[in-house]
Amino acid sequence: MRGRVIVGQVVILAALAVCLKVYIPRMEKARVAAEVLHREEKIETVYQSLVIEDTGREVQTPEAKGPAHPFRLRSTASVAEVEQALGAPQSEQRDFRRGLHLTWKGSHHTLEASFNSGRLYCLTLTDRRTGHGASVFESSLFWRPF
Repeated sequence: MRGRVIVGQVVILAALAVCLKVYIPRMEKARVAAEVLHREEKIETVYQSLVIEDTGREVQTPEAKGPAHPFRLRSTASVAEVEQALGAPQSEQRDFRRGLHLTWKGSHHTLEASFNSGRLYCLTLTDRRTGHGASVFESSLFWRPF
């Protein structure tokens, strides 16, 4: 009888060890992947809400076959508004003029929001696979695809 109890306890401990070594890391990996995918959706939504196409102008771009319309910022959001929409940034940097640069990384894109005196002045969206993207400013005259 005592042997059966010990064997039962060993089986329970073995099952627990397997759970800790296999199931929990897989679950954590799936959770992190879901968070990155959700962040990617937020990045795309925020970018679309802050950027507008300037249909009144056409410019030549190196990637496009013909002329393209430049983009400009729809509004100059505050740091708090952008952080509320995207959550905490993955990195934060200050430049020599006390400008703040916040970066969010999704599964396919990286979004960098640049602020001067607490107001958004540049939004850069980069495709992580190709390295191409665009920097969008308050005026479409400064729009820079790369």
